[in-house]
Amino acid sequence: MGFQKVAKTEDLWGGEMAGLEVNGEPILLVNIDNQVRAYADACPHQKGRLSEGTLTQKMLRCARHHWEFDACTGAGLNPRNTCLRSFPVKVEGGDILIDMDLDVAELAVAQPGEEND
Repeated sequence: MGFQKVAKTEDLWGGEMAGLEVNGEPILLVNIDNQVRAYADACPHQKGRLSEGTLTQKMLRCARHHWEFDACTGAGLNPRNTCLRSFPVKVEGGDILIDMDLDVAELAVAQPGEEND
């Protein structure tokens, strides 16, 4: 399916997060320093919606059990041995687009010459 429009930049200001559904899957958009990131809106601990938690500067905290994540990378801060599922993001003409076919971790392990489309 590739990249698809999920929101407009004017709806997600710097320092904000927003939960939405895309193709029936809960997605969390985060705008840190005018860089938009997209994550599955599910804490790896017990799948609680991260959009119900808090975003403080660059730290995302789950409302259920206070697991914490780096909002820029999705890496676990507390505990450190976890991470969020993330998706590639593009911003074009004020539109926020994400590619739900791949997550960023899959892109990082792709072998040279492999297609990621």
